[in-house]
Amino acid sequence: MIHSTMRLRRATANDVPAIQTIGLLTWPATYLPFASPNFVLANLNSWWTEEEVQRSIAEDVTILACEENQVLGMLTLGMFESEPVIWKIYVLPAAQGKGIGRRLLNAAFEQVGDSADIRLEFVKGNERARAFYERAGFELDFEEDPGDGTTTVWMRRKALNAVR
Repeated sequence: MIHSTMRLRRATANDVPAIQTIGLLTWPATYLPFASPNFVLANLNSWWTEEEVQRSIAEDVTILACEENQVLGMLTLGMFESEPVIWKIYVLPAAQGKGIGRRLLNAAFEQVGDSADIRLEFVKGNERARAFYERAGFELDFEEDPGDGTTTVWMRRKALNAVR
């Protein structure tokens, strides 16, 4: 489990290099088993640039999981089609399996509250992510073809106090 010194905090502009490091270390390990190297490079060069990470910190909510002075994981929560969406959730490979991802998800749930659905998307083939999200209460919403040779899977976690 997580050491008691692990804490969550909101990212600032000073955290851009640490967030970029998470992308650089997690994307190849996560996606190369089922996606092309060109896909990984294209996304690193679009979603993990200094400018994009700065924009995301300014416009969205980026939560970091830190232990001492090291950032171990991150989550970015934004809006899409008037609904909360988790755009990124990544934990350094060496820190995975210790409950950090779950703590980050719980922080997103707290941020959103119980009255709104929350969405996320991932690349089809990432079965570890699918299982993690399903354990957290997400269900398949739909799949789409972004035109890059992959399939995007959208999942939704219904609001906890929604009328059913």
